Amino acid sequence: MNEVLLNLEDICFAYDGIVALRHVSFNVKRGETMVLQGSNGCGKSTLLKLINGLVYAEQGSYTFDGQVIDEKALKNSSFSKNFHQRIGFVFQNPDVMLFCNNVRDEIAFGPTQMGYDSETVEKRVNDLLAALDIERLAERAPYQLSGGEKKRVALASVLSMNPEVLVLDEPLAGLDRRTQDWLIDFLQALQGAGKTIIISTHDDELAHLLGDRILYMNEDHSVNYIL
Repeated sequence: MNEVLLNLEDICFAYDGIVALRHVSFNVKRGETMVLQGSNGCGKSTLLKLINGLVYAEQGSYTFDGQVIDEKALKNSSFSKNFHQRIGFVFQNPDVMLFCNNVRDEIAFGPTQMGYDSETVEKRVNDLLAALDIERLAERAPYQLSGGEKKRVALASVLSMNPEVLVLDEPLAGLDRRTQDWLIDFLQALQGAGKTIIISTHDDELAHLLGDRILYMNEDHSVNYIL
């Protein structure tokens, strides 16, 4: 049985007194794909932000690989750097992730910030340009790209860090069917390579194709059940 990599116990969170997560508990095992489902506004996106250390639980505990993840832990720069290298987040809207002058620089940004040498960075960039079939876009500015192309670049920019966990918020949103099919195939390949994946989606087909387990959230922001 795979070991537990992420564990959330009795997590509660609110935005200015408005409840977003109510006593949420679950775990994700190493190499597992966990899918989050539920209606709009039930807390899925907030939960993904918490998993990625972008917001912090007001009650309960979150551990990643046995280490507590909270505001105090992530104020330690070396700990935070290591954590954010190990878990990568692809936002629903790729525009919020893309800010460099061209695609090549977008993909190179993360590993460069992490201090990798130029040869390693260049190899990662070239490998990901090929793997995501975006070599032709390497010198293009992100604002010039289509929605599907931006999604591929955002995914490449996260994968350039070689994270242990890949987190995706509504990955199929706004994509045409051809790009959706490509992305599903790509995620299945990552599954086959043993990547731990967490996905929030309204797409039932995606959920059942990829999910080892599916967590359903209620409109009251709690976990309904895990299938």
